[in-house]
This record gives sequence, structure tokens and C-alpha cells, in this order.
Amino acid sequence: MMIPEKIARELKDDSVRFSLNGLSTNWMSCNDSFILRIDSSALNPVYLTEHITKEIEIKNVLDEGIGFLDSGKYPKAIEKFDEVIFYDGKHGEALLNKSFALYHQKHFIKALRHYKKAIKTDSSLKDVEYHMSLIKEANHERDNFPKIKLNIYAGDEHFQKGEFADAVERYNRALENPSRFKEKILSKLLNKKATALLRLEEFEEALECFCESLDVGLNDYAHFGRGMCQYRLGMEICDEFKNILDISKPQMLRQVMILNDLGFYEDLVKITDYLCKNHFKVDEFYIELFETRMFAMDKLGIATEKLMADFNIIQLDYHKN
Repeated sequence: MMIPEKIARELKDDSVRFSLNGLSTNWMSCNDSFILRIDSSALNPVYLTEHITKEIEIKNVLDEGIGFLDSGKYPKAIEKFDEVIFYDGKHGEALLNKSFALYHQKHFIKALRHYKKAIKTDSSLKDVEYHMSLIKEANHERDNFPKIKLNIYAGDEHFQKGEFADAVERYNRALENPSRFKEKILSKLLNKKATALLRLEEFEEALECFCESLDVGLNDYAHFGRGMCQYRLGMEICDEFKNILDISKPQMLRQVMILNDLGFYEDLVKITDYLCKNHFKVDEFYIELFETRMFAMDKLGIATEKLMADFNIIQLDYHKN
């Protein structure tokens, strides 16, 4: 393993901490997973300082979340773990600790889902006893669901299996009496149904459903979905679609591609600038993001010579690894 020379390392007993430009991690075990994350081969060779700095920031957010988890402040813990997961959707530690927090809130089915994601990312996180407890509690939770909630979870399970028509049917059953839901839950349920319709390429119905969600309560995901439908139907996309950020990174990349296709280059550059500050790992996502960003900047007459030189180095390193 090669730790970059840029980052300072301090040892104390069996603990270590790392620092760069005045930003430091907490003390950690010498076999902490963070050390693998700052292996030179895993880092962006061009934006090395920025990448390490972000890794330290994310490590500190993770530790803060674990602190909230240990003190029983589960909603705050989940908020921190979600911040880590946004940065890296395959961050096993964050996924596992979010599972623990959900377990303590008695959301056993959600906890099981996050545990499975965690061990799929990192098999060393397997805990057979915890897994068995999750399965038992999740089954008990499901058996005791009221009919409405049972339909929502059944719809979610159909969606995960790619059975989108069945998911829509279950969501419709849950929506038979929408007045029983709080505003936030109703909006989320409408978004679930609309997303399943979108996957079925039922764009007009999906658009109607996303608009209904926005009538219930404004939310960035519904703005994103509405824009996706408008694009697929050849309609003019809503202005809100051009600058929403409270969605997942894969969704933001789709948003960027649509803005690129429609020629909204200034809006595109703003979003890609935000993404480039939150994604340093050189992977297919990063390559596509970087290429689109340079294309839009060129269209706007912004100099891209330096970016092009950086991109050539990044591509060489990507293909080498």
C-alpha cells in the first residue's frame, strides 16, 4: 500500500491519524478502512489534494454519525450516514451503521435492506447473528403491517425485482384512500408510483403522477421526475429541473445529459461543478461527467486547455488500472 506523501501521519500506541493542510481525522485503529481509501492507487492523480481533503471530511462525518448512533440520536446519525452515502454509495461502513440506526428505530425491513447493501460492498462486514436477528424482526414487522403499509412495502419489493407493473398495482392499492397519509408520506408514495410508471415508459401517466406529488408538497425528486417525463414526451422542461441538487448522483448525471442535449450549458456547468466537488473517484461516472463538462464549457467559450490536459492524465490512469 502506498500512502501519498502529501498527507501527514501521526502514530500513538496502536492508533493513527492523518492530516492535510490543517484538516485532520480523529485517532483511528491502524487497520481502519479509511487507510485503504487513501491508498494512492484509489485516488485521483490530478486532483490528489482535493480528493484526500474530501476523504478526510467524509471520514469525520462518518465518525460524527457513529457518535450520534452511540448516544442514541438516531435521526441525526442517519443524516450523517446519508451524507457519506451520497458521496460514495458503496461506503460499506456508512451503510452498515445506517442499518444499525434504523434497527434501533424499529425499521427492521429498511435496516435489512441497508445491511445487505453493506455486505455486498464489503463482505468482511458480515455479522451472521445480526443478520438472523434482522430477518426475524423484519418478518415480524411485515406480519404486523396494516394493509396500507403492506401494499407500499410489497410495491417496493416488486420495484426492486424490476416488476414495475406489479409495483404500480400495489402503490395504487395503498393510494385508494390518500387522506390517511401525512403530506410527506403521500408525496413519497406518489413519487414511487410515478417512478415505476417512468420505468414502464408510461410517460404521460408518470408526468401526471409527479405533478400530483408536487401539488401535495414541493420536493426536488418530483421536479426531477417531471423534467424527465417532459423530456421524453418532447415537451419544454420545467425551469426547476435545471438546478435541482437534492437527488442522487446517478440521477444528477441523467439531469446533466438532458441539459446537454437541450443546450442548457450554463445550468449544466453549475451542476457538474457541484458533482466534481463530491466525486473524485475515477470511474465510468467520473469520465462521463468530465467529458460532458468540458463539452459544455467549450460551447460557452470557456477555456478548456487545462481541463483537457488533466483529463488526458486521468484517462491514462483510468485505463491503466
